Amino acid sequence: MASVLVVGGPGAGKSSVAEELRRRGLRSVDADFVLARWERPDGSPVPFPAEAPSMEWIQRHRWHWVAERVDQVLAESPLVVCGTAANMGDYLARFDLLILLQVDELTMTRRLSDPRRTNDFGKSKATLQWSLDWRPQLEAEMLAAGAHPVDARQPLAAVTDEVIHLATTAGIPLPVAKDTY
Repeated sequence: MASVLVVGGPGAGKSSVAEELRRRGLRSVDADFVLARWERPDGSPVPFPAEAPSMEWIQRHRWHWVAERVDQVLAESPLVVCGTAANMGDYLARFDLLILLQVDELTMTRRLSDPRRTNDFGKSKATLQWSLDWRPQLEAEMLAAGAHPVDARQPLAAVTDEVIHLATTAGIPLPVAKDTY
């Protein structure tokens, strides 16, 4: 069985691609809702603050994937997992294809500040600044890990088409969804 991981900084379009793949009837997982949680340095879960978090809070906590959840999801491969976490490097070898959604700073800022956006991360000054600071590092690390870059400034349909094309070209069948996460 084979799985695809679609990564990118906040606002790159990962959740939108996961939703579009599901809309097209393909199996995908939005890691933000299924795999990840905020954690303290000791690994214990911590709720995201109701009020916009400070930069200090963001730097003291980590958005991590939970190993048991990753195991459960990947047991049902092939599928596309869309998401990013501070510890995702621990799991990259479990994916057969790595795709990086790339956006520039202007696009990221515009998307994160869009009032229609349902994810609050990136809407406050601290989370926006953290996102802008992290994007170049994340992109460099993922490209070094062999990620296939996709220009995520394109319309969603074109980005999703490219994800499907890359998976197909890599010989990874994307099955019709039996269930949703």
